[in-house]
Amino acid sequence: MIPDYHSDDFSTARLEDTVSLRSAAREARATLYAVLNRLELNDLEGEEQPYIDDCLGALAILEEALR
Repeated sequence: MIPDYHSDDFSTARLEDTVSLRSAAREARATLYAVLNRLELNDLEGEEQPYIDDCLGALAILEEALR
């Protein structure tokens, strides 16, 4: 079952679906941290700041979801 996050059935998803969602969130978090590190290292003039801010916002959402 692929969860439909906009569906009323999402709240009744099976445990393995929730585990898959958490696993995907952890993978997304790791990817965002890798992107953030690359951006910060290469952004000597502040041109990438909007992308860095987007990554930080997405990380905050993921961290909250993983609690």
